[in-house]
Parts: sequence; structure tokens; C-alpha cells
Amino acid sequence: MSLLLALFLIVHGGIHVGFLCSRSWPFTAGDSWLAAATRIPPDAIAGAAGSLVLVAFLGFLLVALAAVGLLPARLWRPLVAVSAVASAVALVLFVTPGTVPGLAIDAVLLWAVVARGWRPVPLVGRRRAARPVTS
Repeated sequence: MSLLLALFLIVHGGIHVGFLCSRSWPFTAGDSWLAAATRIPPDAIAGAAGSLVLVAFLGFLLVALAAVGLLPARLWRPLVAVSAVASAVALVLFVTPGTVPGLAIDAVLLWAVVARGWRPVPLVGRRRAARPVTS
């Protein structure tokens, strides 16, 4: 289960990279409601969103490593919090119907991990019970 969760988190983070690599998927710098509602230049919003997307992507990669036990378990909660908040802010800046699933994923992650204290059972680094010696 931890491996599936790690793969899901990597995919979720990877989708954010589409902002940096694609001009149309799932959103573009010109799509921000904030640029239309304020005098903030679209390039400034795009730069901020690009930074948030990188934080989310790298954060979700680290979260995936923590999920399988390759990073210390104590990092799980703060990494999820930072990654999901960065992702959510970037997605809210460019909210479209295509960003709603990502926002839902971020909300569920924050609720489960921060509010409920959930953490996965790691694949590596967990203690195994000693087997009794039989003669």
C-alpha cells in the first residue's frame, strides 16, 4: 500500500510540472484570475506559481520517499503540509475545472495527515518482531 501511495504522490507532483513544461496543460500563466482582478502582471504571477509548482513537485517526491521509509518518518507530516499547501496555492491561482481534482487531493492529504495524524506504514526501515527460538 505504501508503494501505491508513493507512486500516486509522485504522479500528483509530476502533474504540476505540466505548468512549467506545457503552454496549455492544465493551465497557463495568462489564465490566472488574480491577474484579471488586480494590476499584478501575469509574468509575476507565473513566476510565483512556477516557484510554488517546483516546491510542490519536489515536496511530493520527498513525501513519496518518506511514505516508503526511505526518509525519516518524522518528515512525513511537515513534507505533506508544505507540498499540499504549495500545490493548493498554485492551483487556486489558476483555478479551472482541470485543477479541481488536484485541489481535492491536496485537501484530502491535509485533512488526513495534518488534522487526523494519519501516516503510512513504510516498506523499509520498519522493525520486525523477533521470531521465537524453537528447539
